[in-house]
Amino acid sequence: MSSSPGPVPSRGVATLRTAAVAIAFALGACSPAGERPGAVAPEGPAEPGAGGGAAARYENYVALGDSFAALGPVAAPTTGPEHCQRSTRNYAGLLAERPGIGTLVDATCGSATIPDLTSPQSARTAPQFDALTPEVDLVTLSIGGNDVGFGDMVECIVSTPGADTGAPCRDRLELSVTAALDGLGAQLDGVYAGIREHSPDARIVTTAYLPLVPADGGCDFVARMSPGDVTWTRHVTDRINRIVVDAADRAGAVAVLPDDAQERSACTAPEARYTDFTGLETGSHPMHPTAAGHRAMADAVSEAL
Repeated sequence: MSSSPGPVPSRGVATLRTAAVAIAFALGACSPAGERPGAVAPEGPAEPGAGGGAAARYENYVALGDSFAALGPVAAPTTGPEHCQRSTRNYAGLLAERPGIGTLVDATCGSATIPDLTSPQSARTAPQFDALTPEVDLVTLSIGGNDVGFGDMVECIVSTPGADTGAPCRDRLELSVTAALDGLGAQLDGVYAGIREHSPDARIVTTAYLPLVPADGGCDFVARMSPGDVTWTRHVTDRINRIVVDAADRAGAVAVLPDDAQERSACTAPEARYTDFTGLETGSHPMHPTAAGHRAMADAVSEAL
């Protein structure tokens, strides 16, 4: 697995905001009711070799982030506020089952932005940094997509008829998305400083965004997009992942992405893909990682440890 992802040519990586929810409802997807957040013991079978009484290498693990970290298979149980759709089978939950990982506090939440790390995302959702304490020794982080407007990009792409030429969504959104990308690195520097302030001894592993669209070629979904928008969304996702990697490097953290992420886009066979456009063939949330994608990300994080 790569600990420093290169270009990730995906299409507007995700439905990280309300566009994802709208698509999910349109496709008949539903989210299970949630519980209040806190320390969780992920349900389901443990990975081979888990347990056995061995002492945890990381005793206190906190997961922070947006829907690419929070959401798992649609049929899996969730914890925390219902709107967070915080799955027990997301990559944090899978990682917590492995040897060497102790108690998990999963603070991730769908639609989260950087301000939601330090301020309440809603009346029922505490700031994610509230989960951080001096005893925390492992933190995973997935953040930034909503801050640069991935949700707006997805909403535009799915609602705008494709054209043979041009890039209607790029023409509509490029200025705001580019401005947000320009400022994202400094915002991430602040995020890492905050984590260090609350949990100074924590190992920090940041997960980059899994691609939806392959580097070359495509499939029926991509063919319905305007060609200029395909190129632009690939560029945006490549740029945000580079910003994520650079910020992690500056902070002494590590950014990870599965080595085969490019070959496992939403255009591959359902059983192989790490992300899905509709989720119908993989039991996933639209425009988000599949169960296989979460397993692969858990592997990438585990290798970085």
